[in-house]
Amino acid sequence: MTVERFAAGAIGQPGDREFRLEAVVDGAATAYLIEKIQVAALAKEAQAQLRESGNLGVGLGLDPGGVDADMDVAFRVGGLHLAFDDTTGIVLVVIHSTDDSDPPVKVELTQAQLDAFARDALIVVAGGRPACPRCGLAMDPDGHNCPRSNGDLRGHRP
Repeated sequence: MTVERFAAGAIGQPGDREFRLEAVVDGAATAYLIEKIQVAALAKEAQAQLRESGNLGVGLGLDPGGVDADMDVAFRVGGLHLAFDDTTGIVLVVIHSTDDSDPPVKVELTQAQLDAFARDALIVVAGGRPACPRCGLAMDPDGHNCPRSNGDLRGHRP
């Protein structure tokens, strides 16, 4: 199924955000709960594949849009697969649930849609708490106990 819109977004405040994927097909939107690291991994792999095919940047004129915080979530994402069809230029994204009883969802994107998604998704991921320049862990507004400074990480939120 070809999607009209495919976007990633975060709901909530940095340090307490919920990440979602949202796909709109034939006017019907579906949301999926996803981990921040999964959003980043999908976006980075998409950009790597687009770069390899010479199509990185083809979606600069597209806006993938955001996600709707009030939308019900279909399922939590357990895994993702990304496949490029060089003959048609279509990209297949398969979204797997953490629950084996949920069938995988397959969406077809143009390379321009995937490029726009990846660019925007990396901005969403980067919009969280800043990383500590010494250890790379996320810092709360009041700082954190850096392990490189012999800090105690028992209360650290990833």
